[in-house]
Amino acid sequence: MKIAFIASRNITEIGGIENYMANLCPILVKKGQEVILYTEGNKYCVEDYKGVMLITFKSLKNKFLNKILLGFKASLNVIFKQKNVDIIHYNAMAAGLFSFIPILLGKRVIFQMHGIEWQRSKWSSKSKLIIKLLEAFVIKVNKNIICVSQEQTDYIYNRFNKKSETIFSGTNLPDKIINNPIIEKYGLEENKYILFLARLVDEKRPDILIKAYNNILNKNIKLVIAGNDNHSDKYIDYLKNLAKNNKNIVFTGSVYGDDKNSLLSSCLLYCTPSELEGLPITLLEAMSFKKICIASNIPAHKEALAENGVYFEVNNVNDLQKKIDNSINTYKDLKQFEELNYMRIKQNFTWDLISKQYEQYCIKLLAK
Repeated sequence: MKIAFIASRNITEIGGIENYMANLCPILVKKGQEVILYTEGNKYCVEDYKGVMLITFKSLKNKFLNKILLGFKASLNVIFKQKNVDIIHYNAMAAGLFSFIPILLGKRVIFQMHGIEWQRSKWSSKSKLIIKLLEAFVIKVNKNIICVSQEQTDYIYNRFNKKSETIFSGTNLPDKIINNPIIEKYGLEENKYILFLARLVDEKRPDILIKAYNNILNKNIKLVIAGNDNHSDKYIDYLKNLAKNNKNIVFTGSVYGDDKNSLLSSCLLYCTPSELEGLPITLLEAMSFKKICIASNIPAHKEALAENGVYFEVNNVNDLQKKIDNSINTYKDLKQFEELNYMRIKQNFTWDLISKQYEQYCIKLLAK
């Protein structure tokens, strides 16, 4: 089976789609499938990534238009330059705009939804309308739709009366990380900091977390903000200005590999204050490290954590501050969540399980 995935930012960047592709594609290769992945980067190139044919097109400065252009270029490339591709898989709405081209040519196409894009607070009313129209077109032309959360599957059915299938995001069960230099580099101590790990963009709401943290009662626990975003310099400056009078707030920039795992394994609490998510892989990663998680009460977080999380009202600074203080003070009472989170990941959200579900979905599609 030969599958072409369209599209992703640079495969090494932190982001939901990138993480999904970086994990799913190599596992499919190990299972004997042939995989092409179309991404964006600084220049056009074709290279190998863990057995995956990685085709990179040069990026534009405009983030939204860049995804549309990447979807167009990749569609033409996979149709006219690649041979014997069985399935063409589009990620998200912008790239999915051009899924109608291979559909008209009789190709088997999968569209995967990673989030309800128009709900992001950064969009103006005009932009939201455009994205809603784009969404309606993409959903209408595609028959084979998968979503990374049940919330999105229900949304498609309720809004468009169309059935789709849920194949969750995933994570790997971690190895124990010991004495990684990043902990010492930032003057951190094990179980003495709260961790935020995500792109620094407004819908992730790290500003809510910083504002809440500035008012917590326990001054011995630090806050680590791990992440970056190449398109959000003004927002990052805003975050650092919020934190400028608090020496216990640490910005690490983007972290990957052992650095990321070390921060996850050594934190006291993990916090995800987002107002909008698909199914956040970083939250799943924190759960796999047996961490107590404080999360905004949005559906995506509840799908991941179920009853095993500490929830606060989304965008409510005072409620988050109270939940942080209470979690620190009653930590021993919450320790039951650690093993429950690990078992929930093991039973529902490992990449091995997700890859099996995806492979079975593709086999059924080819058998039709």
